[in-house]
Amino acid sequence: MRMLTITALAFSFTALATAQMREVWRYVYMPPQSELYAHLNRAVRLADGSLLLVGWVETPTNGHDALAIRVNPDGTEAWVYQRDGASLDDAFVDAVEAGGDLWLLAQFTDAEGYRYAEVHRLNQSGQPVQIYALSRASNAHLRPIRLTFGESWQPAVVAELVQNSESLLALYEADSFGYVFLPVGMRPWGVADPNPHFILMLGTRASASHSVDAFSYFYDVAFLRYSGPARGVDIPMLATSNGMEHYWVGIQSEGGITGEDVVVLAYNAPAAMRWGYRYSYQLHDDYAEDMVLDRRENLHLLVKTVLWRGEPFERHTLRLATFSPQGALLTDTELVPDGAPILSGLLRLNDAGERYVGVSAPSFFARLNPSGQPLWRQSVPMTLEALFPETDGSVLTAGILRIEERNEWGYWRTYERLGAIKYAPNGDLNGDGCVDDADLIAVLFAFGQSGSGLQADVNTDGVVDDADLLTVLFHFGSGC
Repeated sequence: MRMLTITALAFSFTALATAQMREVWRYVYMPPQSELYAHLNRAVRLADGSLLLVGWVETPTNGHDALAIRVNPDGTEAWVYQRDGASLDDAFVDAVEAGGDLWLLAQFTDAEGYRYAEVHRLNQSGQPVQIYALSRASNAHLRPIRLTFGESWQPAVVAELVQNSESLLALYEADSFGYVFLPVGMRPWGVADPNPHFILMLGTRASASHSVDAFSYFYDVAFLRYSGPARGVDIPMLATSNGMEHYWVGIQSEGGITGEDVVVLAYNAPAAMRWGYRYSYQLHDDYAEDMVLDRRENLHLLVKTVLWRGEPFERHTLRLATFSPQGALLTDTELVPDGAPILSGLLRLNDAGERYVGVSAPSFFARLNPSGQPLWRQSVPMTLEALFPETDGSVLTAGILRIEERNEWGYWRTYERLGAIKYAPNGDLNGDGCVDDADLIAVLFAFGQSGSGLQADVNTDGVVDDADLLTVLFHFGSGC
């Protein structure tokens, strides 16, 4: 009997080593009809812990409507804000929280088929306070890209204006009368993280001699051009800053014999380059996925590498490269050795500086150790579009869930649903991020109960027993 007990305990602790997280709640948006699809463009974590999901939803009559959903910290739906333009392809593409209100960036299509943009200012209850229409020339497309912040920390809009086959970056700064249009001569690709000193916008310009060059534009101060040695296509894909005057830009660059490379440039704003690095893993094709900066100003770059030289078939991998503040490559670690062709990744830091990676195809997230290797990994039933790790050990995810449902004829069908899932450390029954007395008492009071959906049934085997109690005891104090 003693040996059986010891064996059971050993098995329980072994299982605990691989089961680090549990699902606290799951939110799934249900469109008006089950066969309609909803898409996520961006997820924003709000000051009170709520989650704002923005994108679009299919409609039976006119294509897509712009869609925004607020999900409460407990996973319940607070409100849905849906808007329809005059024609097809409407969407909310970005959102920020500022001045106690929510600002949504929307794209719509007018009756003549031209795309235009609006900024919707909502209160915290989801009611519109004001709607700003962004000016544009007649017979021109205006494609909104991002919301950022300009002077006085007011929301500003970066967009693409397309007219007469010419693409311009359009910056709209807020003033007391609405938004002022400021055209810039480059094709826009994105914008750096909000920074009170400069708006850093990313774009490209084409020429007969250099094909496509990458440009970093410190608004109203300086243009910085990068043209690779292959004189091919160089596109700025990523940018971040330290919140002061240091900026980092990630460029997708044709490298000649090295194929596709990732070039990292570090700047002192507004015009001085501190260092640069061309990342190429063994002459294969490398693609920039994500980039974050830690408190020590080490830069962490997530790269998708397509291995094809000497391989019988292409192999898709994810790698994590870390650079020092002076530009030295500190580590270069393989995270995913063999993924699907649609392999992609997210890289995030929590407030404690701990690194998390979110991966799609296969779908999982993981916490990384200092050398870049996963401490553990948690499989998720979704294509990850957003990842919010907290210092208490909980992780909030958002993306497209794959759900199987039986239709009215009795056949199973797989649907894709926009949704969010919160995970917490094993043993955290009430989802407050801390495994404490409340969780232990909950297991003790429910001990011996059986059934489905019991909160205290940590391992979901249908009964609250020794294994659940051991889980709470083993993780006691985690996240507190």
